[in-house]
Amino acid sequence: MNREWAATLDSSCNRGARAEGVDAPRVDPMRYPPRAVRRSIEYINANFSGEIRLKDIAAAVGMSMFHLSRTFRASTGVTLHRYLTRARFERVKALLLDSDQSLALIADATGFSDQSHMSKAFKRFTGTTPRLFRRTRRSHYSALR
Repeated sequence: MNREWAATLDSSCNRGARAEGVDAPRVDPMRYPPRAVRRSIEYINANFSGEIRLKDIAAAVGMSMFHLSRTFRASTGVTLHRYLTRARFERVKALLLDSDQSLALIADATGFSDQSHMSKAFKRFTGTTPRLFRRTRRSHYSALR
């Protein structure tokens, strides 16, 4: 990000508060994701059910893999891989609660290589197995409806 632009953004956002004698919080320009980061997130959300590689995302947004990785992490606080994993698990959770699909079909629909891989990763991510998650949460979820 251009340092001059960041300084201009910072000073313009905080100028009014300083004129009134109020200490405004400093604006961090990296807190607002650049267009490439937004496009990366859109690409991930549209394609997470398939195999997504860093070079595919970088090509879709027109950046080098390394620059995109650094920019994404600086803007969001998480790596691209972590974001992709979270997006997949949120979709897995929704499918576990809202459908009667088998775990194998859910794994296939969310981009995991197979049911075993999804189950192991799900347990590592959430602390419970997909089957137990479905059983316990679904009864609680249906009681809330």
